[in-house]
Amino acid sequence: MNDRPRNGQAPGPAAGLCAGCTHVRRVTSARGSTFYLCRLSLVDPRFPRYPALPVVSCAGFEPGDSEGAGSS
Repeated sequence: MNDRPRNGQAPGPAAGLCAGCTHVRRVTSARGSTFYLCRLSLVDPRFPRYPALPVVSCAGFEPGDSEGAGSS
């Protein structure tokens, strides 16, 4: 999902819970699109690798500082 800021908006809120989850890894494509990888998907099949955004409810959500999450 492309969630580039518009009119000075920060990109995080468009992702819902993922923007503040400790399990997220933000991945930026060569074209500048940002995707949110759920790292729980690597060990638990209940979680989609790239969930449909915005995520408003998630059993695996744990608040954390996702700003430091790596991006490729």
